[in-house]
Amino acid sequence: MATNWSISDAHCVHHLDCTSISPDPDNYIQPKFNQTQADHTLHTKIMDYQKLAQYHIKLATIMRDHHQFKTCLILCDWALASMIKALYIQKYYSAHPPKELTMNEILPLVHTDTDPGLEIALFIGTMQFMSSLEDYSHEQPLELKNIKRLVQRTEEILEELSTRMMNNSPKLS
Repeated sequence: MATNWSISDAHCVHHLDCTSISPDPDNYIQPKFNQTQADHTLHTKIMDYQKLAQYHIKLATIMRDHHQFKTCLILCDWALASMIKALYIQKYYSAHPPKELTMNEILPLVHTDTDPGLEIALFIGTMQFMSSLEDYSHEQPLELKNIKRLVQRTEEILEELSTRMMNNSPKLS
């Protein structure tokens, strides 16, 4: 008994047979395109976090000049956190860094073969601690000269980490 196939049935069978015998060249191009698109997305996120870090440090400087020291410390902490998130994205190729990172997670991000990164990690931890304090004791108020040093050191660390990221960044095509 003859099978009555419609043209569409024959086309489907033929299409399935052809794909199993000779793969579609678009299937080889698509992953490369997706990879390039993913690289671009990650690169954009890294750049956004770096810009955010610079924005926070500029605001911290303004707050320092207006003697808003607590706000200044919080903004310095946010600037460092943004840069750490950019480092996290670059190192782990993850578009979604954790909201908060522990010292165990920060240290490998700032560590290199030439720079152990412990001093940077400790500074980041200190800034996290200082910015999280509800209030400072009235016996030891924050002084402008100390706040200036903290902002300056934050700027230095941001610059160092930013330079390190640019040197380790793969070139996008």
